[in-house]
This record gives sequence, structure tokens and C-alpha cells, in this order.
Amino acid sequence: MYKMLFLSVTVIILSGCNKQNEATQVTEFSQEASIKLKTAASTYTDRAYQDGEVPLNDFIQMTGKITDTDSQSEQIMKGDRFVLQTDSAKYQVFNQQETTLYLEDEVTVYGEYYGFIKGTLIERITKQ
Repeated sequence: MYKMLFLSVTVIILSGCNKQNEATQVTEFSQEASIKLKTAASTYTDRAYQDGEVPLNDFIQMTGKITDTDSQSEQIMKGDRFVLQTDSAKYQVFNQQETTLYLEDEVTVYGEYYGFIKGTLIERITKQ
């Protein structure tokens, strides 16, 4: 009986370590993926988008203000679309990340260009 109890405790402790280790691995993977996406992303002028010079499926970086959304509220969740206003153009972005965004947020979008932007990583710009 004592051996069985000891074995059960050991399994619980080990499985607890595995869950923590798994969470650490996921976090490290997410950070590494973010760095790679930022490194791979190209920045283009609004004119390049308008003239069709941006290759489809290219990873891009774009900064602007969220001015509209198909969300039923001011919160923009994963799966919602929004309009990003840059200096001289508007772009449709599909939000593919978990972080909640809001109308009027100024953001930098990293993602894949398809004629619209699949926003894989979207960072809110903090004003000081």
C-alpha cells in the first residue's frame, strides 16, 4: 500500500513539472516566432500597395490607427476585421491574435499580405 501511494505522488509531481515545462516551451516558441516575424516583415509605402508592387503572401509591417471594425462593440477580438488608417490609405486587417484591441488604438501590424492583411502579431503603440 505504501509503495502504491508513493508512486501516485511521484506521478502527480512529475506531471506537474511537465505542464510547467510545456507552458515555458509555448512561451519561448511564441517569443521566437514573434522575433522571426518582425525580422521577416518588410515595410512598404502606401503608393507601393496602391500600385500593386507588394508581392502577395509577403510578410509586411504597417503602422496606423484602427478606425472601423465589423465587431459589434469597440472591442476587437480574434477573428474580427478592422480598418487600419495610415497616413494616406486604409487597409483591411483580419485580427488573428488573442490580444483584445479597441477602436482608435494606434498599432503596428505584422502579418501576411493577401490584398488584405492577416494580422498575426499586432502591437499597441503606447503614447507617453
